[in-house]
Amino acid sequence: MTNKTKTIIDLEPLEGRTFILGRDGHIYIDSKTASKHHAEIRIMGGRIRLRDLGSTNGTFLLKNRKLVQFTEGFVNPLQPIVIGNKPYVINDLLKIATEFSAGDTDATQIETGADSGSNAAGG
Repeated sequence: MTNKTKTIIDLEPLEGRTFILGRDGHIYIDSKTASKHHAEIRIMGGRIRLRDLGSTNGTFLLKNRKLVQFTEGFVNPLQPIVIGNKPYVINDLLKIATEFSAGDTDATQIETGADSGSNAAGG
């Protein structure tokens, strides 16, 4: 997926949402070297937080044409990343998330602890 994005996605409709990236995630990563639940993107306070979920092969940022292993932190929407053996741009992944979430109003909501009848490890 290359960055042909001219408009940065509006994060407001995605606020408080979490999207799993991987072979069995909300955003499908088509790579045998990607884990089923490889990483997550979470929208918090109008910012994008990327977190590796203990994947086998890691999550990488592309900085100055070099791969830098990344565990967790806030990223720019135009940040190129590599999952498995394929490059992606955060903004493009969020466009996919927007399409995914259009018909799904609660499946990816962040658990806040209040009203949650299950423990955090149960999901």
